[in-house]
Amino acid sequence: RAVPTARRPVVKFCHKQSGLTGDISIDNRLALLNTRFLQLFAEADERVRPLVYAVRLWAKQQGLAGNPSGGGPLLNNYALTLLVLFFLQTRSPPVLPTVARLRDLAGDEDRAVVGGWDCSFPRDAASLEPSANTESLCSLLADFFHVFGDFDFPGQVISLREGRALPLLPPSAPEASEGLKLGPLNLQDPFELSHNVAANVNEKTASRFGRCCRDAAKYCRSLQYRRKSSKGRAWGLTRLFQPGAVEPGAASAGAFLIPIPLDVAGGSQQPCREPGGRSPWFWEVCAAIAFVLRDVLKCSCAAGKPPRAPSEESEL
Repeated sequence: RAVPTARRPVVKFCHKQSGLTGDISIDNRLALLNTRFLQLFAEADERVRPLVYAVRLWAKQQGLAGNPSGGGPLLNNYALTLLVLFFLQTRSPPVLPTVARLRDLAGDEDRAVVGGWDCSFPRDAASLEPSANTESLCSLLADFFHVFGDFDFPGQVISLREGRALPLLPPSAPEASEGLKLGPLNLQDPFELSHNVAANVNEKTASRFGRCCRDAAKYCRSLQYRRKSSKGRAWGLTRLFQPGAVEPGAASAGAFLIPIPLDVAGGSQQPCREPGGRSPWFWEVCAAIAFVLRDVLKCSCAAGKPPRAPSEESEL
């Protein structure tokens, strides 16, 4: 299927036997170098590849990721990958070097200029300095959501060349983001500095991405993320990669609906209408509350004073 309206026209195809999809474009040397760049970082640290796949799967399940060739407002896989690489550049100590540092490490055989853009970087991951960062994958994933949950996307430019977020310059400034097209999410290509990889993302999608990151960060701070649930709910990474909200306890909400029979034997019995008495429904409510406090919220429950009988005027 031809997509002539794409930024660089492509022909999309699907391999029927495997279900894998791909794009074919012609005379696009920058794409070749970008692919080698991603391969270099994937080989530089064993955490890069699984972290990229985790974020891309999470974004897909949240309805945040889409195919860029269709012109839609969703994030594409390349943009999500660059967000992860940028995040790893900003760790302390960093997991990955900046593109500017890669340029310094490049040998004569690694020098390349395409379309006026300097695309020089080492082709061999062995030439990179080993990272002193020892954070676990789960910790890095939680930090990724925390960082981008509060990120000022429209007010900054994400620069992999510098490994930091750059402030927006006035449009009149000659060096204003290298002619970058600014929008609700500004993610600069590592080599073609005038290309905003997320230029198709609208304000609604950028805002929803931040909100989903905040929800995921909140979930990653919960016990449900760090240990297995005792009640059969999805937990840990499994819960994170399920569609929908990932706030603690949001999974399988129906499993924790506790029916309270306020209508006994077809009658119209109302709560707290029997002064001094306790109907069977009252004790079921007590048992339900105790279950939530003790087994769900893990509170320590102890016997207390019996509740007073409600007055005839009181209502629940």
